[in-house]
Amino acid sequence: MTDRERVLRTFAGEPVDRICWQPRLEHWYNYRRKLGTLPERYRDAELFEVYDDLGCSVRYAGRPLVFEHQDCSLRSEGDESGRVTYYETPIGTLTEVLHYGEEGTSAHRSRFPIQSLGDIDVMEYFLSDERVRFDDQQFEAIEDRLGDRGVCQFYFPRSPLMRLIINYVGFEQTIFLLHDHPERAERFMGHIERCDDQLFEVLCASPTRILNFGDNIDAWLTPPPLFERYLMPVYERRCEQLHAAGKFTHIHMDGALKPLLPYLSQLPQHGIEAPTPLPQGDVALEELREAMGEKLLLDGIPCWSFLPECSVAELEEITVGLLDLFAPRVILGISDEISPPGDIERVRAVTEIVREYAL
Repeated sequence: MTDRERVLRTFAGEPVDRICWQPRLEHWYNYRRKLGTLPERYRDAELFEVYDDLGCSVRYAGRPLVFEHQDCSLRSEGDESGRVTYYETPIGTLTEVLHYGEEGTSAHRSRFPIQSLGDIDVMEYFLSDERVRFDDQQFEAIEDRLGDRGVCQFYFPRSPLMRLIINYVGFEQTIFLLHDHPERAERFMGHIERCDDQLFEVLCASPTRILNFGDNIDAWLTPPPLFERYLMPVYERRCEQLHAAGKFTHIHMDGALKPLLPYLSQLPQHGIEAPTPLPQGDVALEELREAMGEKLLLDGIPCWSFLPECSVAELEEITVGLLDLFAPRVILGISDEISPPGDIERVRAVTEIVREYAL
């Protein structure tokens, strides 16, 4: 089988000849290429050439969605230190500031676009003006580039609560907003969801087979009361739409998970991406296996396993143990990704384990 076939058959619960191995090398590659520290054998290699040399599948290669506005605009300016983005509307302008890490391949928001209750009105206007279309040519180009390495899949704008926490307001101010102005907060989230109706119509009509709820769930940000009230109902509604359209879905949950374990088997998505086990996260692989039920696991090997602090023997033990627990309901990967100081040859070591592992 090809990795493309393995991915689709694994999501469908059909037999495969071996486990698909998708380590996600983008951050490692981009960081080292920027700093000129790629290993000699990859000094002039493109990213997909690295994947091919290591015998791995590719998960992400682009997002064929285009967001357009008629009365509003999204304008950005910046340099090597960061980027300022302006949400320009007829009723006001919002400002977002990103600061890049010193290597230029990571960033954090130092200013969220919503700074006051009045700013919510401006963001609502901006979102009402937004239209989404699926770029068929870009999709075909992604599929052609991937070939048999994988399937064109991607994440889309986050669920309303997570968009407040990560994109628009910030965690601390979101909590204050929910506490001090709950009706306004819930009205805003309802507005986001109504604006997303068009997005999901586009997704359902698209030829894309697999979609990722890229919410970056962490139980410290969305403890059970918030998760149950504001996220589960959205997931259930949207997955009902997507699954009826023949799509496979998974959700990115890469933070603390122990308080949310009772919800994992109830999630409507087919799979869970990047749950982070001990020693980085707060749950053991055995706890995840019990909590997830028949959900598909994407990733699972802790990033720590690719650092010098972990021996190769430990990496091998962790990998085989994970496969014993989850196979065949697993697309193996690194939770969350291999970090820039990681030993890329350990990726090759996992490739050999996967090839030898008997299903």
